[in-house]
Amino acid sequence: MGNGIVVGHLGTDHDGFPPTPVTAGSATVRYDGIPAARLGDPLAPHDKPKHPSHGRAIAAGSGTVMIDGKPVARVGDAVDCGGVLQGASSVNIG
Repeated sequence: MGNGIVVGHLGTDHDGFPPTPVTAGSATVRYDGIPAARLGDPLAPHDKPKHPSHGRAIAAGSGTVMIDGKPVARVGDAVDCGGVLQGASSVNIG
């Protein structure tokens, strides 16, 4: 279980690349008035000196709770290029 992730919550840093926010989520479900994030939703790209920018997306989610047919993202779920999701909402997901 973990708190649900929404647009604006962060994917942590990795290998010297900075944290970046989730940039898109569900058009139909909101937590605290903000779109809920799901498996596959994007985060802002990130870069560091002497390395190209690369995109990021949510790579893990709930095995039991779906929004729009996609697993719901939670605090601690993985980001595809490294790092995990961080944030706090009023919704706890199983």
